[in-house]
Amino acid sequence: MAPERKESRKASQMPMPIATKWILLLLWSLPGALACPLPCDCQTLESFGLWVDCSNRELTTLPILPNNTRHLYLQNNSLNSIPAGTFDHLSYISKIDVTNNPWHCDCRILYLKLWLEDHAQDILNLTRCASPEIIATLSLSQLTGNELDGCRQLFDPNQYHVFLWGDLALIVLTVLSIVLLGALLWMAHKTIYWVTLNQYTQDHHQWQESSLRHEKSM
Repeated sequence: MAPERKESRKASQMPMPIATKWILLLLWSLPGALACPLPCDCQTLESFGLWVDCSNRELTTLPILPNNTRHLYLQNNSLNSIPAGTFDHLSYISKIDVTNNPWHCDCRILYLKLWLEDHAQDILNLTRCASPEIIATLSLSQLTGNELDGCRQLFDPNQYHVFLWGDLALIVLTVLSIVLLGALLWMAHKTIYWVTLNQYTQDHHQWQESSLRHEKSM
């Protein structure tokens, strides 16, 4: 009977990898998953995701990229900026190349700079500015806030009040949380103290009663 049970277990476990592969195939076939941008070439990687080659296409704007893009090549195009949030949906990206584009390094380049800092530090060092002239040829890794034109104008003066009130609200909530936590700890300490005291009193009374009974029996 034991061999038959082992064989039945193996048989029940066999379809699981096949089912997993079918599920992955279904996920890949969802809208926006395998759709290759028209100006680009795409290939399915053996493990998971897409290899998307949009290099040397004279692109001035980015096409809509598939969600499961893993390797992305955008080098040798005419891109000068990338809108904030463009790459946020690329959760599986592992390789990217954005070099040899005429990047205009004003405040709009901050998103690309920060994103590359998190995902492709080597490409960050190789990606260079083409304009404005004062910082041309600098890599994105060399840019600082002082070198990016007009960054302070991105925020409306009224937004500073919003940020200030938001920070104050966060501080108040933090203080209230600390006070509440302190009150809960104090209540717990007092509860433990009274429980311990009551237990001690009961034990003391029981000891006295047992002592009196012992004396009477003597």
